[in-house]
Amino acid sequence: MIILEGALSVKAAIESKQRKIHYLWMDKTKESKDFDYIKRISKEKDVKIQYKTKEEIDEKASGKTHGGLIAFCEPREIHDVEYLLKHKAWFVVLIEGVEDPFNLGQMIRTAYASGATAVILSKRDWSSSEVTLMKSSAGCYDRMQIITLNNLDEDMKALKEKGYHIAITHREDTSVDFIDYDYPFPLLLAFGGELRGLSRSVIQARDVSLKINYPTQTKVALNAVSACAIVCFEVYRKRKAV
Repeated sequence: MIILEGALSVKAAIESKQRKIHYLWMDKTKESKDFDYIKRISKEKDVKIQYKTKEEIDEKASGKTHGGLIAFCEPREIHDVEYLLKHKAWFVVLIEGVEDPFNLGQMIRTAYASGATAVILSKRDWSSSEVTLMKSSAGCYDRMQIITLNNLDEDMKALKEKGYHIAITHREDTSVDFIDYDYPFPLLLAFGGELRGLSRSVIQARDVSLKINYPTQTKVALNAVSACAIVCFEVYRKRKAV
């Protein structure tokens, strides 16, 4: 069982219906608009609330930032590539090599805010990281479809055949400035972590490599969180202008 903490995480879990929620613990002395809203949607969706003291909630929570609200629930539903083949999304973000769940959550928040409807992550059990992912993404981890690929080579090929245009952030001789690129849709936009970068399968499947040019002589790459924010919102800007 997973214990989600804080109003943003709990609201997202209830509203998004990506996971089974067993019950909530709510501080019986606290009142707020968030609490009133959560009480209302919990009743609508038949989620039980138990009222506890702050000290009781502190004992179950991993930190002190829960704000008097925690949810006891199961890991969220994760899809495979078939979801994207059946439900074509206009904009998907693929993230590889970002192991820190705090950084990953920030990238997921950016992807959601810029209009992406799904995020593709490396194949692994993410359940142990979900509390941090929900906190750092401000609940966006549950507001998007999360996809993991079982066979990277075959799945990337299937996505290309389905019409996804694959753009990667990767600096090479043929890379195009991300500002100058006219993004086709449906779009799969890939980001790699600073240490390992993108896998061979993703690089070989690319339709274009994108780069971020600097106005200075900076020789170091931006971190994945920063690059994701810059390029994702350029995608949004270009689509809005159409």
